[in-house]
Amino acid sequence: MTQEFLDNQQYTELSILNYEEIFGHNYISPGGEKVADQFIDTLELRPQMRVLDIGCGLGGPAFRMAGKSGVFVHGIDLSSNMIRIAKTRLDKEDLNNMVTLEQGDCLELQIDSTYDVVHSRDVFLHIKDKARLFEVISKSLISGGRLGFSDYCHGKTKSSPEFESYLRERNYTLHNVEDYTKLLENSGFTNVFGEDRTDIFIKTLKQELHILEKAILNNQEKSALRQVWQEKLTRAERGEQCWGWFSGIKKTQ
Repeated sequence: MTQEFLDNQQYTELSILNYEEIFGHNYISPGGEKVADQFIDTLELRPQMRVLDIGCGLGGPAFRMAGKSGVFVHGIDLSSNMIRIAKTRLDKEDLNNMVTLEQGDCLELQIDSTYDVVHSRDVFLHIKDKARLFEVISKSLISGGRLGFSDYCHGKTKSSPEFESYLRERNYTLHNVEDYTKLLENSGFTNVFGEDRTDIFIKTLKQELHILEKAILNNQEKSALRQVWQEKLTRAERGEQCWGWFSGIKKTQ
């Protein structure tokens, strides 16, 4: 995945703002603030902790973690469009003393034992080399630090040719929930937890389809997004695509 692909195709400024009409202000992942709160609650955050938010998008989860839990958050995103918009939102949130934002490739991070928690929502599908990713994340965490992330996954049903074509077009690399948990364990994480939360995903997709109908978008934009959401819903209901929530602890030294 390259910055150019994200900025010029999947996440142009217009497409970001259109997605935001569905996900909610400052959000670019399923369920918006409601699901963000549910996920953040699994991280066991405490005031003054340091959090790395990989694929921070428009900053919604970072702002929420800082404002709700009193933690310091550093957000990184490969998309320059995302970071540019997120920085304007950060100024309005008045959290400049708690949140920093950076455009960059998380695989190029050069940090050691810095963060108490690494958070990411539906981003790792963009990254092919998952082993390298978890190596970088482990290096960035303090001993006993926590990784928590959600991601699109392969389901138990064999992928249709249409789904495989979609993955190629988006340059997505998916694992199933079981393989993700094994990869985390092989990367040195303990207390690894992986759960299929497709039930929440399906419910969320249906709610977002209703939101889409009321969104301030033209008919062409609504039609395009409706098709994307309907296709995701169909894949999830068939069992081709699932939604995994994962966590792991870096081994204590």
